[in-house]
Amino acid sequence: MRLMRVYGVDIKVNVLLCIIFFIFFIFGYIENLIISFLVVLLHEGAHVFVAKLFGYRIDKVEIFPFGGVAAIEENLVMYPKHEIIIAASGPIFNFIIVFISYNMLGSLYASFDGFVFFVYANLMIGLFNLLPVIPLDGGRMIRAYLAYLIGFKKATNIVVILSKGISCLLFLWGCYMIKFNKLNIYLPLLAIFLYTAAHKEQSIAAFIFIKEIAQKKQHLLCNGVLSTKYLTAVKSVSVKDVMNQFVPRKYHIITVVDTRCNVIGVLTENDIFNGMVQYGLNASLEKLLMGK
Repeated sequence: MRLMRVYGVDIKVNVLLCIIFFIFFIFGYIENLIISFLVVLLHEGAHVFVAKLFGYRIDKVEIFPFGGVAAIEENLVMYPKHEIIIAASGPIFNFIIVFISYNMLGSLYASFDGFVFFVYANLMIGLFNLLPVIPLDGGRMIRAYLAYLIGFKKATNIVVILSKGISCLLFLWGCYMIKFNKLNIYLPLLAIFLYTAAHKEQSIAAFIFIKEIAQKKQHLLCNGVLSTKYLTAVKSVSVKDVMNQFVPRKYHIITVVDTRCNVIGVLTENDIFNGMVQYGLNASLEKLLMGK
């Protein structure tokens, strides 16, 4: 649901947030509801500000109970460092607010319940977003870091498995906490949302990965230089298995060997990509060499 448009960026509210807001309204926590929404906006505003500093264009921002997701038009897979910094900016900004509020303004406004809740909400939003769950900031930072080491697809699979496990634990804990406070019903709802979002990330990971490979070629042509990573593979290995070894910001050169480890040919990342399009992911490297 679209809420407003600020500096060319559409601000949208997720349905889950509307449900949680309704629950807070029913139980009479209107002030806390407004403060929580303000904290979430500040958190997401930090992401947008840092993304714009890097020169990225933001199409829209969708607000969730735990923060938000900024729809960046460019693909961040090519720049994992940027994704880490942008993701970290939200929690860091929350912690800065907590520090300033507690150390500089605490003596003036400590007696106001709204102020105390504002500080508490910033602390909780910041800490919660550091959980290694995608699409939370912590999950995005871990995936971006792992992508440097093992590639985007493998990194996504690892983080998604971790995310689903934590989501299940959060669901069980939330169901238990309902008996102490009915407002805690939002915890199981949040767990369901996080599980669903993690599954969605896994389903689109292959598409993003292929898009990154295509963009990498354009990046090389525009900049003229790109670091290279060399791989060695047996001729019977499939295109899919080779592509799973690809990492961001590296152009891959694959030396193909036979069963006696004798070199029979060399394939570039571009050859692999074209071979995937022509023969499919299960085609062997030997077939690609024969088709050259």
